[in-house]
Amino acid sequence: MPAVGMRYCHKAMMLDLSSMASFRWKLLTIVLPVLLLGCSSTGHTPPRPELVLGGWRDPAALAPGADFETYIRDVSQELRKHRLPFVASMADAELGQVAPFRQLPDRGCKADIPRGIAILIHGLSDTAFAMRDLAATLSKRCFEARALLLPGHGTRPADLMAVDHRDWLTHVEAALKQARAESSFVVVAGFSLGAALALTAAVQSPGDVDAVIGLSPAYRIRSNFLARQARWIGVFRPWLDLGPREDFARYGAMPTRGIASTMAVLGTLEARMRRQGPLRTPWLVVQSEDDEVVDVAWNRQFFEAHAGDARSQFLNYFPTPPEKAVGDRLVWLPAADPSLRVVGISHLAVHISPENPHYGESGAYRNCGSPPFRTEDQVRACKQAQRVWYGVGGQSPPPGEAGARATFNPHYGDLEHRIDEFLKQALVALH
Repeated sequence: MPAVGMRYCHKAMMLDLSSMASFRWKLLTIVLPVLLLGCSSTGHTPPRPELVLGGWRDPAALAPGADFETYIRDVSQELRKHRLPFVASMADAELGQVAPFRQLPDRGCKADIPRGIAILIHGLSDTAFAMRDLAATLSKRCFEARALLLPGHGTRPADLMAVDHRDWLTHVEAALKQARAESSFVVVAGFSLGAALALTAAVQSPGDVDAVIGLSPAYRIRSNFLARQARWIGVFRPWLDLGPREDFARYGAMPTRGIASTMAVLGTLEARMRRQGPLRTPWLVVQSEDDEVVDVAWNRQFFEAHAGDARSQFLNYFPTPPEKAVGDRLVWLPAADPSLRVVGISHLAVHISPENPHYGESGAYRNCGSPPFRTEDQVRACKQAQRVWYGVGGQSPPPGEAGARATFNPHYGDLEHRIDEFLKQALVALH
């Protein structure tokens, strides 16, 4: 039976994990005590190791430089020094999964030179592992995929306190310049926070990017106003979530600075968009209407206002057919798939294949949730069931069946085809 995750509406505002209901509740419970009591003593109990700063002290020194292999080596060394493994006996295997990586074009590709280079960017609290399915997709389509590991990630949650949004952008922009020096066609693709970073970099340096892909993009989040308060809440409350770790590929705890840095990325994106005007680069956005984290309606409006290239497209999965599906570039796709026992697609599921060995249909990980967002009986049923139905908060499995949070996209094969068609159109201008 799969290892289980303990929270259904997971950590507070970790953009690739949480429900925004959880985030709103946590912020409100934090703000009032802070205002009334100020900074209180935490006592003399030694903190857990993952809450103690370890690595990423000099993120600029680890940014991509002359070649990507050197970047992989340097960041992997940083992980080896400072990473806290989820399972000690699997430390080396885990490191190999979460580290940045490079996937060459599939052997079946006839051309000696790749169609292009794709820079892949994961989300907040995540690792490069989250981008492995997309890397495989692009490899089969004869692209070279290069997955980054954002500063502060892959080691321990406390290391997010050593970095900020500028460090993330420095790494992304350096990777794009490196790719442009090697290829005439460069794609930048990101998930959640990574999608916001990808677009921010593309707007700033359009000459370095030929196509942009945003997956469950965090261009704006549901609790936008509350999240913006993280900058000052962090002065009094450095940790927004101290929850236990449940997955080798993601953090469990979340420092408030991580949220503040995320909001700084979104502020930078909005400022650059206002200054630069419509994006003249082909732009593909993919999201689920059931997304618990991002503001899906705002994302659609943002796309329509700023997508300046006719080849741009917006794919939106939905649980039920929309009453009004407007917009020439907006494509509505059904989310459910009874054959794979999926009733809805969550924030973190859009870019994951059902074949993924960890998050897929038969993967090692299952997110069953925890009270107060689910009853103890629901959590127990999810853990004990041989098979479950997958969805998002508020969606119920058929009567008598157990439910878990969706961690994969049942329509990933169709998404691969749509990404391929988008990139073919983006390549047209080069020929």
